[in-house]
Amino acid sequence: MSSAFTLSGINPRSIVALALFLQLLVVRENPIFSVAEGRKLHRRTIPTLKMYNPLIIKGPNSTQGFNAVQCAGPNPALPNMFGNIYCFDMPLLKKKRLDSELLGTVQGSWTATRLDGGTIVVSETFILTNKTSLGYRGTFSALGIENIGLKTSKPITGGTGDFELATGIAVTTPLGNVTIDDFGNAFFWFKYEFIFAS
Repeated sequence: MSSAFTLSGINPRSIVALALFLQLLVVRENPIFSVAEGRKLHRRTIPTLKMYNPLIIKGPNSTQGFNAVQCAGPNPALPNMFGNIYCFDMPLLKKKRLDSELLGTVQGSWTATRLDGGTIVVSETFILTNKTSLGYRGTFSALGIENIGLKTSKPITGGTGDFELATGIAVTTPLGNVTIDDFGNAFFWFKYEFIFAS
């Protein structure tokens, strides 16, 4: 006479503990579940990328030609723009010319966070989704403090496509002084350098 296996004599907590232990073994042995292994599987190393960005802040009476606007802030306005929030959707260009090849866009916001001025917190996502001479497609983000008028850097915090699991530094360099365009907008040039970790 054969006896059937039953769970009546086993503590249910023991079964759960055994199942969790076995699951941990599977995860540990499978590289798909490991972030470190995922980084090793990244398709290719991305070299330092360089591109240019015209920042055009909407003037008080402007109705066109801008790519950044004040989207929030205290009323009445405070000195040094403290508390002002700006939103932007700006082109990323191959060269420092408005008619240069469009490599993508950068979208995000910045907030004036220092009472006596000069410091902003920037959150930005770089979108390189079109086929361009750059040779890379995808998105990645950067978040950090910038000192107005000075070369600054922010950490790159991952992305999609060719930039999946990417880390590194986004260096922003202001180029020249502000000018006012024909529509009354404040016009600035910046150079971005993206230095990706190996």
